[in-house]
Amino acid sequence: MRVMHIMGRFAASGTERQLAGMLTAAARTHEWEPTLCILREGEPYAREIAAAGIPLIELSGRDADPRRLLSLGRLLRSGSYDVVHSSLYGANAVTRLSLLGSSRPPVVVSERRVEDWRSRPARALDRALLPVTDMWIGNSPDVADFIVRAHGAPANRVHVITNGIDGEVFRPAGHPGRRPGGPIRIGSVGRLIAVKGFDILIEAVRSLVDDIDAEFVVVGEGPERAALERQAAGLPISFPGGLHDPRQVADFLRTLDVFVLPSRSEGLPNVVLEAAACGLPVVATRAPGIEGAAANALLVEPDDVGGLAKAIRTQALDPVSAHPLGVQTFEAVARAHREVFEAAVLRRHQ
Repeated sequence: MRVMHIMGRFAASGTERQLAGMLTAAARTHEWEPTLCILREGEPYAREIAAAGIPLIELSGRDADPRRLLSLGRLLRSGSYDVVHSSLYGANAVTRLSLLGSSRPPVVVSERRVEDWRSRPARALDRALLPVTDMWIGNSPDVADFIVRAHGAPANRVHVITNGIDGEVFRPAGHPGRRPGGPIRIGSVGRLIAVKGFDILIEAVRSLVDDIDAEFVVVGEGPERAALERQAAGLPISFPGGLHDPRQVADFLRTLDVFVLPSRSEGLPNVVLEAAACGLPVVATRAPGIEGAAANALLVEPDDVGGLAKAIRTQALDPVSAHPLGVQTFEAVARAHREVFEAAVLRRHQ
């Protein structure tokens, strides 16, 4: 089976790292022959995946350029691919728009986050493209419910495939408990965008500086970085940039005493699973997809500065290690995706 996987961008964030892990597992185990298509040129992480042996196609052009739609449509209708699999809203829309008409391959659409703020026009487009969609995949029951609401998708064509973790990479540190001396080290990992709630974390840090001796580190890149650094001026919180190699992320997590994710919305965040797999105490919000992600995590409501500060203080002073729930290997993720791809082929050719 030849599968074309389409993403709009390919920064080293959660969705991209999950896709990269699945594609390399699929190629290694011969579940299918993957090709990665990015709707822009020059994404460094995509080039790294290509260097690891995954065929890569990069399409140039502006987001609204009709020539890019035509190029993508010709590519997908070339007969070179048995299934088309797109991920996230932008790529999902562009992919299906390029395939309007009667002649098309089977299409599988993945959503990775509950986006109830999605605009009415965006939802109208999702629903209008229903005939160009054979199957949907969400990474948690919350995301599956969102797909039914936003896309108007029939529930029997929406599949839940939870995230993968490499247990050889994400494992507890060798040291027993908190390291003596120095400040408590509290950190997070995520794209620096508003939905991740790092502005709330900064305000929680502001209220904690007189209570605990701690340093805070937020690993990630994104358009909110400059604004967050201005907001955090004078506080013991740093933004050292992004990490995308899983081993680098795991090494960073194992330097922490507490992990925090203050998101306003999620689907099933990799970093909570990975932090829990590393045996860290976890503080997170009750955003969709998080509540069932890790046992013993302390959860607070999104945008609750006081609640977040209290939970961080509790885990800093009396830590309880978390452990991940419902995770699987990337090989299992690949097998589950193949089943959905086969179901899409069957439906398309009935």
